[in-house]
Amino acid sequence: MKLIINGDDFGISRACNLGIIDCFNHGVLTSTSIMINMPHAEDAIKLWEANPKLSVGLHLNITLGYPVNKKTKSILKEDGTFNKAILNDSSNQINLVEIAQECQAQVDRFIQLTGKIPDHINSHHGIEAIYGGSQIIQELANRYDLPIRQLTFVNKNECFKEIIHRTIPIQKMLTVPSSNIADTINLFSQEELNSDGYFELIGHPGYIDYELTQLSSLTIGRCIDIQCFCAEELKNWIKQNHIELISYKDLPKKY
Repeated sequence: MKLIINGDDFGISRACNLGIIDCFNHGVLTSTSIMINMPHAEDAIKLWEANPKLSVGLHLNITLGYPVNKKTKSILKEDGTFNKAILNDSSNQINLVEIAQECQAQVDRFIQLTGKIPDHINSHHGIEAIYGGSQIIQELANRYDLPIRQLTFVNKNECFKEIIHRTIPIQKMLTVPSSNIADTINLFSQEELNSDGYFELIGHPGYIDYELTQLSSLTIGRCIDIQCFCAEELKNWIKQNHIELISYKDLPKKY
């Protein structure tokens, strides 16, 4: 089994940035995805520069913080920040052109700040929950030849076509369930452990600071994810089962 261990929300706060780096340096985390529009994104990039072997993707975000594209208007609240409520809008009247432009602006910002393209793209809270959102992600992936995380929130009213990109698909995407390491280990069957398949384990590791408490309801859970990703029990399980830890940039192409 080949396993990507990814930590989301790089850039959301200084404390979360440090938690993700600790999971990379002292744990089993191989990959992260950055919220390039957040105030601590540049701090995250500096930490990446100091840890260049960390694989970094882009966490497309239209639900938290301020937009990158100054022309973004229709998906914002009165205070100028993103309106998360659009994910629950079933009217199919959301301005998809504006969302696409904002997502493109976030890719451009990533490239501008890092001089690189992301190793992968995924979305914060699931942009694909919006009717037409999955197509926006698909088009970006094709434009930059990037792998996409398995989409889990595809709008039920949308006739969704299978994601087409030139990497081997992740067969199973899993989220850290609790502070009990055994629960995480039990997510994988013995058949999966013995396979040549590609899997992803997702968490939101991070320490807690005041800024995080103002932005996210997920606080203690982030510390639990750090405990999981740095646990000796998890490291031993990976070693004993000959699991190959990889990142998105290691996924082979399907040419």
